[in-house]
Amino acid sequence: MFRSIVESSSTPTAVFDGASLRCLYANATMRALGLETGHPIADRFPEATAERVAEAQGSGETVRLRITGPDEVSWNLDLAALDGGPSLLATLRPAESESTETAHHHAREVSHRVKNTLQLVSSLLTLQTLSAKDPDMRRAFQEACSRIGTVTQAHQRVHAAARGSLVDFGAYLSDACREMESHFAVGGPERRIAVTVEKAMLPVDSVIPLALIVNELVGNATKYAYVAGSPGDIEVSLVPRDEGGRRLTVADHGRGLPPGFEVARADSLGMKVARAFAGQLKGKLRAEPNGPGTRFVLDLPF
Repeated sequence: MFRSIVESSSTPTAVFDGASLRCLYANATMRALGLETGHPIADRFPEATAERVAEAQGSGETVRLRITGPDEVSWNLDLAALDGGPSLLATLRPAESESTETAHHHAREVSHRVKNTLQLVSSLLTLQTLSAKDPDMRRAFQEACSRIGTVTQAHQRVHAAARGSLVDFGAYLSDACREMESHFAVGGPERRIAVTVEKAMLPVDSVIPLALIVNELVGNATKYAYVAGSPGDIEVSLVPRDEGGRRLTVADHGRGLPPGFEVARADSLGMKVARAFAGQLKGKLRAEPNGPGTRFVLDLPF
């Protein structure tokens, strides 16, 4: 009857001879993990040493061992002495905490490699920038470096702060704008960036696209909103909408957009990037007068 119970269990289970430590019988689930009748337990699970097995026999209580199964998956092996004889009952259960930590370790390794690759690409573009003679080409390489830097920062934020499906984009936005403000202040007029944001827990997949949109809109305001050489403020906000979702706004108090400007038809690379990622996020991007200046508004559904 006991053997029938073992065979019908969905948990990997086996019974061992207490003297030889060989498997007397195992259910189908345990056999699928490679433990067959007649096999010593240590052949399949080396962590189950004779000393630890003897501990289980001597204590009369269940002893738990952490072992490694197929595909480097961690398991908890519970050994318990059966009443009325020297046999041992062995059951396997996934070690969830270990598996989770291992998964996070692998994720950190992958994130580190991705970050290094992005930095390598940025370095190559920087070298190309330095060798470019044409001012327009040099400017294009610089903008490409800026975009890759934005992706790198957003990627780092995602993998440093998120173990779930949401990331605090508000904290990222404040840090990113502060860094952009410092960058634009080098070798040019002062551009102060005022940020208004509440704690915004946004989906992980939205962070990099939204970061690139902010980079493009703030960059455009910095370059084009004000007369060359004159200072000017830029306002960035990310706040909830009454009807649901959030609203990203990038505004300036400069000279305004050229006559006939339409977001849907703007052909500059920066606007194409912002428009494309706004569509990816299922958001609606528009430009409107700010009296004076311009305000870009992106309504997001999340």
